[in-house]
Amino acid sequence: MKFFIINNLFEPYSRGGTERVVKIISQSLAKRGQVVLITSSPHQDKVEEKDGLKICRFKPKNFYYPLDDQAQSYFKKFFWHLRDLGACGLRRKLKKLIKEEKPDVILTHNLKGLGLGLFRTVRQSKILHCHTLHDYQLLEPHGSMFRNGRNSKMKGFFYQLYRLITRRLINSPEAIIAPSKFVLDKHLTYGFFKKSVKKLVLPNPVAVNFPLLFRQKSDYLRVVYLGQVEEHKGVEFLTDAFRRFNDRRFKLDIYGGGSRLKNVKTLAEGGQRITVHGPIGYEKLDELFAQTDVLVVPSVWWENSPTVIYEAYLHKVPVIVSDAGGAKELVINGQTGWLFKSGDTQDLIEKLKLALREKITLPQMGRNGFNLIDDFMADKYGAKIVDLCRQLKS
Repeated sequence: MKFFIINNLFEPYSRGGTERVVKIISQSLAKRGQVVLITSSPHQDKVEEKDGLKICRFKPKNFYYPLDDQAQSYFKKFFWHLRDLGACGLRRKLKKLIKEEKPDVILTHNLKGLGLGLFRTVRQSKILHCHTLHDYQLLEPHGSMFRNGRNSKMKGFFYQLYRLITRRLINSPEAIIAPSKFVLDKHLTYGFFKKSVKKLVLPNPVAVNFPLLFRQKSDYLRVVYLGQVEEHKGVEFLTDAFRRFNDRRFKLDIYGGGSRLKNVKTLAEGGQRITVHGPIGYEKLDELFAQTDVLVVPSVWWENSPTVIYEAYLHKVPVIVSDAGGAKELVINGQTGWLFKSGDTQDLIEKLKLALREKITLPQMGRNGFNLIDDFMADKYGAKIVDLCRQLKS
């Protein structure tokens, strides 16, 4: 079976967990057939072979590359999104590639940046199409867009219009795969995928490809945030909570990059035991988690199925997670970590205190998390995708 996998970004051009998930899926399916990965390039079109994958990179025709969006004005972003509703000059290239490679299945992920008009090209090919829901933000804006004022109301109106257009562009692929029940229900509530044959919840795959290092001991609770430093991720909320808490029995380390990094560094200056490290390479995560007692996911806006929680469980580290969106589906409260009410500083602090009181049981909670995601391992995920495709093609 030959698979086309289409995602807007792929290493070395990467933003976060989605690209890691796409890589794991690609490598798993490559063991069961042929895989052609279609993605973007900030430079020129390029075809390469890497790790058993054929990677076709195309340069979209838009005002800027997706990874360069942080420095853009709202005006430029608005017109970028309008242009992205087309196919950014890639429809003809994708049609040619489909004709040459003759795939049996096309798996789409996040096409924002490649051009949502590519959904139409895939639909016209008459090839079995499975779409994975990663970019839930095509449904609703972050909470900051609904602040008081005429400008925010105008943004809300355009976002509703944008959602209507994307629903028609994506249409109804034969199979919809959602990493969380929350994100699937959100799409269905807004009228997406009415004619799709199969709609299923399948948590993201994980792969163990690192040594599990011995966890170093400490006299205080080592709390870590790992991810994008953006407003909706709640990093500023977390930093401010720690600054107010100001308890020397706790230490917070923040890893990641993003548009709010400068703000977070400024906030951190007012608190003890808060260190902002900036971005960290994936290859260093095993060392990082070896010095982590608990991971915090403090999102103040809806999450889908955060990859960082899977990473923590792989390293046998428990989590403290905001109950916003689908993230809570990955936590067994009191067994693999704790949930707290999104945006509630006092509830977060209470869970941190609880983690300190229960510090002796944290390693067992980490093992519980590892056992929880055993069914999400890459080989099992790949087998489920192949079985799904065979069912739909029969």
